[in-house]
Amino acid sequence: MKKIITALALASIGVASLAHSASFDCSKARSFAEKTICSSPKLSKDDDDLKYLYGYAKASVKDRKAFSEIARALWNSRERCSDYACVEEWYDSAFAIYGAIKAKGIPATNGVTDFAKEPEISPDEKKNESQSNNTKKDFSLYDSKERAAPVEHDAVLYKDTPEAFEFIDTLVGFVRKSSFTCDTVSSFSPMVMSNGFTLSCNGFSYKYDIKNNGGNVAVTVDN
Repeated sequence: MKKIITALALASIGVASLAHSASFDCSKARSFAEKTICSSPKLSKDDDDLKYLYGYAKASVKDRKAFSEIARALWNSRERCSDYACVEEWYDSAFAIYGAIKAKGIPATNGVTDFAKEPEISPDEKKNESQSNNTKKDFSLYDSKERAAPVEHDAVLYKDTPEAFEFIDTLVGFVRKSSFTCDTVSSFSPMVMSNGFTLSCNGFSYKYDIKNNGGNVAVTVDN
């Protein structure tokens, strides 16, 4: 009876281990990031979940070369991590980037705009759909008096959660402290080649680049 219980216990441990397994062979983990992922059930699960989102994002684009370059840049940025927080934040960025690619493709890469094609609909259907979206859309967060700068109703945002709007406010404040003007926000998205975000307002794109795991922050105007 004791042997049976022991066997069942070992089996349950094996199932639990598989439930949180990373997408790669942890016995071959070499870098700090890989070892950290393998030692953390949360990060292992994130890695396994990201594997599927990565596959969907890759399948949704035509420019595979550009996608491979983005994936390589992301992987390299993860391998530069030297603490747990950096690896954890990397997964947040990776989910956002691959999610955006899956939803909208890779815009303006090497002169090619690679948005996923949508089924063609008639002008009347487009008008009805637009009217329907306008009536259902809640713009209270966009127009809130608490905003550092109003967010345009047609702004391109990779997230429109209350937390995302608070982060936009932070970026607007930082842009203004750098002696730039930001009256209204037209877009907010993650940067694909580094850990940071891009905020667009007043016809300019401002890069909020996170360096040294958040230690140094720099804003530059992208003309």
